[in-house]
Amino acid sequence: MRRVSVIGLGYVGLTFSACLADRGFKVYGVDIDEEKRRLISEGRPPIYEEGIEPLLRRAISSGFLKVTGDFRESVLGSDVTFICVGTPSRPDGTVDLSQVEDACRRVGEALRDKEDYHLVVVRSTVPPGTTDGLVRASLESTSGKRVGEDMGLCFNPEFLSEGRAVKGLMSPDRIVVGAIDDRSGKLLLDLYRDFYSDKLPPILLTSLVNAELIKYANNAFLAMKISFANMFSRLCGKLRGADVTVVMKGIGMDSRICDAFLGAGLGWGGSCFPKDNRGIVSYAEGLGVDLKLIKASIEVNEEQVDYAVELAERLVGDLRGKLIAVLGLAFKPGTDDVR
Repeated sequence: MRRVSVIGLGYVGLTFSACLADRGFKVYGVDIDEEKRRLISEGRPPIYEEGIEPLLRRAISSGFLKVTGDFRESVLGSDVTFICVGTPSRPDGTVDLSQVEDACRRVGEALRDKEDYHLVVVRSTVPPGTTDGLVRASLESTSGKRVGEDMGLCFNPEFLSEGRAVKGLMSPDRIVVGAIDDRSGKLLLDLYRDFYSDKLPPILLTSLVNAELIKYANNAFLAMKISFANMFSRLCGKLRGADVTVVMKGIGMDSRICDAFLGAGLGWGGSCFPKDNRGIVSYAEGLGVDLKLIKASIEVNEEQVDYAVELAERLVGDLRGKLIAVLGLAFKPGTDDVR
C-alpha cells in the first residue's frame, strides 16, 4: 500500500488527500488548524466543492485518511510527503513563503529520525528557484540529510479549478513533474501510475524551475483570456448590435484559441489569479524583466468593476439611494470561496 503525507488541508490539500485515499492510498492529512482537523475528521469538509463530501466520508470511514496535526508521525509513517500550504501575497505583490518554510522545517525535523529514503513534493505555487533554493536548504539544514542522496525532491504544480477540483484530479489534462534528479521523478511518476491504474494522462517531466514557471505562466495566460474578453466587452458596449458573448464564441471556435475562459464579466478573482499574477510580475521586476502583457491584464481586470458600475448608471441613472441586489458573492459558479 502506498503511504503518503499531505501537509496543508485547504482546497488543494484536502481534495488531493480525499482523492488519494479513495484510490486506496494510506494518507496522513496534516494541518495546524485544530477546528479544521475536527471538521474533516467528522467527514465535514470546511469548503464547498462538488463531490468532495462523499469522497471525504468514504476516506474517513475506511481509515485510508487519517487527519492529524502531528508532522513527525505523518512523515515517518509515509514514503512521500506533499507540501500543499498557502503562498499568499504580501502588500507589495511579492510571495509570502513563510508557510512553505515552516512546513519544510517541520518535515526536515521529522526526517532527521528516518533512515529510509523519502520523497518530498512541493505542490504549493512558489516563485522560480524556490524548490531548489529555500525548500532544499531548509530540508537539508533541519534533517542533516542530503537531497539527491537521502531524499528526493520534486515540484508538482496543481492546476485545481474550484468547482470541478475532484473531476480535475481524477481526470486531468496533464501532469507536470519537475524533478531534482531521475530517481525523484521516477518515484513520483510511479506513484501517479498506481493512482491512475497505468492509464496515465499526458506527462511532462522537466526541471524544477521549468515546472515552477509553468504554473505561473498557466495562470497568467488564463487570466489574460478573461481580460481579453472584458476588453472587447467595452468595445461592444459602444456598438449598436454588438454582443461580446457572440464575438468570443466566434473566436473560441478556432481550435488554436478554444473558448475556455473567454467569458466577459466582472473580472477574475479568487485565491490564485490575483496573487499569482502579482507574484510573477514582482519576481520578474526583480530580475529587470517587464511582463507588460500580464501587467495590462491586471489593469484591465482592476478597471472592470468600475465599468460595471458605469453600465448600471447608464441603465438607471444616479445609483445613490438605489437598492441594488448582488446575485452571487463568490468569484465563479460552483464554489463558496469569496477570497
